[in-house]
Amino acid sequence: MVVKHFVEGYENFIKFVEQFTATQPTFVLYTGSKLPDGNSWCPDCVEAKPVIEKAFKSAPEFYNCVVVEVGDRHFWKDQKCPFRAHPKSQINVLPTLVKWGTQKRLEGNQLLDNNLIEMLLFEDDE
Repeated sequence: MVVKHFVEGYENFIKFVEQFTATQPTFVLYTGSKLPDGNSWCPDCVEAKPVIEKAFKSAPEFYNCVVVEVGDRHFWKDQKCPFRAHPKSQINVLPTLVKWGTQKRLEGNQLLDNNLIEMLLFEDDE
């Protein structure tokens, strides 16, 4: 099973990035924070979640998946949201799945395509 890490909010994301060192492939999933019912406020994130989870079931055990909840809708929609500007994230769409340390990413509706996710997970960086 993939090793999952959960981070909520920008400040916690910064702390995590400063402390996290991985020798294995690491993927970061940016998603809207959860509502009291346990689902994200972001309908696209809710729709993509089962597709992403299915793809990660076939990933090697030593992969890391960092799930970052970016905050509530109001925080995310602010064009000055720090997740949009931070050089380690630079995201504009939720959900976004990034292969950490590379420019490789899938955004929005791309995360509804299991084949695209598997290509991201298994593609060599060379």
